[in-house]
Amino acid sequence: MGNCLSASKEQLDPISVFTVAELKKATNDFRKEMVIGDSFGSHVRGYINPKTLSPAKEGVGMAVAVKRCYMFKDLDQDLQDWLIDLEFLRRNSHPIQACLKNYIYRENRPKSLPWETRLNISIGVAQCLAFLHSWKKTSLSRRYITASKILLDLEFNARVSYFGLENLPYCEEGTHVPSLDYAPPEYILSGNKWKLDMSGDVYSFGAILLQMLTGLKMRRIILEIRNDNESIAKMIDPDLENSYPIQEGIRMCEIIKQCLEEDPKNRPSMQQVLDNLNAIART
Repeated sequence: MGNCLSASKEQLDPISVFTVAELKKATNDFRKEMVIGDSFGSHVRGYINPKTLSPAKEGVGMAVAVKRCYMFKDLDQDLQDWLIDLEFLRRNSHPIQACLKNYIYRENRPKSLPWETRLNISIGVAQCLAFLHSWKKTSLSRRYITASKILLDLEFNARVSYFGLENLPYCEEGTHVPSLDYAPPEYILSGNKWKLDMSGDVYSFGAILLQMLTGLKMRRIILEIRNDNESIAKMIDPDLENSYPIQEGIRMCEIIKQCLEEDPKNRPSMQQVLDNLNAIART
């Protein structure tokens, strides 16, 4: 199962700083084929020597994820705030292979994940979010979570990366509009001015669960199934081929329905969602 984030107590070396030239070399000039996620910038796979931390050839050395974004000038305070968040991320880093988005949609995923793996990923993400909601020692920036912000390690454990970089104002290369598929309705109806909170995370998590369960893109589907568990059940990914316990599927549909409640006050907490997912795993 995915591990929730936890602060490391070991003595860590100072943060390493890489030049743009080094990052280009490590990622093969940010080649398109190396992109593993795209959310407020792009996550690009790169390779470095684990001992010297120098750029390495593709497929050689240690795989790393490089966040590429385009920032404005005169951001001294924002940069200092971001470095604080970066230190938190550094203490909770793990090897990754891809983002969850690459394994969700039926039409373009490299393989279909079995029910147990999907459930474990769900629990891993819920653990991370529940931990962040309970931890009062950080002022990490808030953005709604998407499948692109969930990274998977080599054993398909989930690592949430939806915070830490978004509080740096920057512009994208070209025109990029963040997907609203995962955004809570109160955020959209406010013209993106609603302050995102924990209940918004719960809604976004429900949207991710729905995609993992069905293998379909969100679009307008939430409006049609929010109050109808049966319609969700009918859309369960056919690649699962009834290889999952029916009752577990029904309980997952109920969790999704609760998370996607239109009124934020009616949504469960992430801890309650985590408890319900763990209950499914124990059956």
